[in-house]
Amino acid sequence: MRRDPRLVPLSREHHAALRLGRALMAGAGRELLAQMRPELRAHFDEEERDLLPVLREAGETALVARLLDEHRMLDRLFDDAQAGRQSAAAGEALIAHVRFEERELFPVFEAQLDPLPA
Repeated sequence: MRRDPRLVPLSREHHAALRLGRALMAGAGRELLAQMRPELRAHFDEEERDLLPVLREAGETALVARLLDEHRMLDRLFDDAQAGRQSAAAGEALIAHVRFEERELFPVFEAQLDPLPA
């Protein structure tokens, strides 16, 4: 699917998140998670700052709530994974979250955007 250019940077970051998720599921991602944690936090912050106001304005309260809930859950799972617990669960949750954003959240967000000039 062709992504709106305003979402391309977030989508590209999702590729790295999917690699991390697979590494965590394989039990080998603790070091990578430690390296990526600041980037993941910045990614979450950017989504919450830039996407949520548009989605709230559109009345998409369920999507807003789900995004915030999943970000909080992922933070807890990342804490556990860095402590040597729940790595597979963290990886599975991260992959599911990326899929939710790409398949559900981003299309709804894109529908709210004004078209870019040609």
